Amino acid sequence: MKKNSSTQFAEPDTSLKKLLSIRHTVAFRLALMYAGVFTISLNIVFWIFYVIVLYGSHGLSKKALAAIREDFREYLAWPLLFVIILSALVGWFMARRALSGVVQLTRTAKAVADGALKERVPVKGRQDEIDRLAMTFNTMLDRISALIQGMKETNDSIAHDLRSPIARMRGIAEAALTSESSSEAHRVLAGDIIEQCDRLLAMINTVLDISEAEAGVAKLVIEEVDLIPLVQDAVGLFLPMAEDKHIAVKVQAHSGARFFSDRRKLQRILGNLLDNAIKFTHPGGAITISVSGDDKRVLIGVEDTGIGISEKDVSQIFEKFFRADKSRSEPGSGLGLSLARAFVSSLGGSIAATSVPGEGSTFTVILPYRPASEKA
Repeated sequence: MKKNSSTQFAEPDTSLKKLLSIRHTVAFRLALMYAGVFTISLNIVFWIFYVIVLYGSHGLSKKALAAIREDFREYLAWPLLFVIILSALVGWFMARRALSGVVQLTRTAKAVADGALKERVPVKGRQDEIDRLAMTFNTMLDRISALIQGMKETNDSIAHDLRSPIARMRGIAEAALTSESSSEAHRVLAGDIIEQCDRLLAMINTVLDISEAEAGVAKLVIEEVDLIPLVQDAVGLFLPMAEDKHIAVKVQAHSGARFFSDRRKLQRILGNLLDNAIKFTHPGGAITISVSGDDKRVLIGVEDTGIGISEKDVSQIFEKFFRADKSRSEPGSGLGLSLARAFVSSLGGSIAATSVPGEGSTFTVILPYRPASEKA
C-alpha cells in the first residue's frame, strides 16, 4: 500500500515539474511577449478613449460623466481580461506552430545522440528558415553517417586482412609444435605463439561481430526462449571460475521469462556479463543474477560485490577497447561489454550500468518480448 501511495504522490509532482518547465521554452517567452505587446496596445487605446472621449466636453454634467466612467470600468474589465487571456493562448499556438520544426529537430538530435543514426528531420516544404535548418541538419547527418560507415568498412577490411596471416602463423606454430625435430624450447615458443594467435583471432572475430551488429546486418535466429534455464546453463559454465575465487553465484527468478529472441546472442551476452562480474569481484564476494519478465519485456540484472566503477568511467565502459584504470591489471581486450551492448541493441533492447566504487556494480539488460523486426 505504501508503494502505491508514494507512486500516486509522485505523479502530480512530475506533472507539476513538466508544467513548470514550460516557462523555460521559447514558445512560452514568445507567447508572453505577444500577450504583453497586445495588452500594452489595448491599454493605450483604452486610455486614449478614456481621456479624450470621456473627459471631453459633450454637454454632460460631471455627475453623468462620472457614471459613464464607472460603467466603462465595470463592463470593460472582464472583456479586457478575456481578450488578454485569449491573446496569450493565440500567441502560444502561433509560437508552437512556428517552432514545431525546432521541436522535431531537437527530438531527432536526441535520437541521433542515443545511437539512431538513420533518423532524419522531416522537411515541411514551406521553404522557410526552419526548413533550411532541417535540410542543413540532414545533410550534416548524411555526411557523418557516411564517415562512420567508411570507418567501419575500413576496420572490417583491416580485421579481415589480419585474420588470414595470423591463421597462417598459427598453422606454422602448430606444425613446429608437433614436429619431432623441434626442441623443447621451440615447442614452448610454438605453444606461446599459438596461444597469442588464438587471442588475436578471438579479438578480430569479436570486432567483426560488433561491427555487424552495429551496422544492423547481423543475422538473427529468433525462437521462443525460456530465459531461466539459459541463465542457469551460463552460471554452470562459469561456476568453476567462480569457485576458484570462492565467489557465490545465485539466480533469482522473480517470474517466468519465456519470450522470443536469439538464443546464441543471449548466451554470449550472459557469458560476457558473468565473466566481467567474476573477473572484478574480490575472492569471497557474491554475484546475483535476477530475471523477471512480462508480456512486453524481459529484465536481466547482474549484480556483483566487486571493485566497482568510477563515475567518470561508467559512461565509457561500453566503448570498444576501453579499460578503466582498475581493470588494467586483469586480462582482457576491452571488447566484452561492447559486444554485449551491440548484441542487446540488435535485439531491440538496452543495457545500462550503475556502480559504487568499492562496493560493486549492477548491469541491467532490458529486452522486448519480441524484437521489432520480427513482429507481425
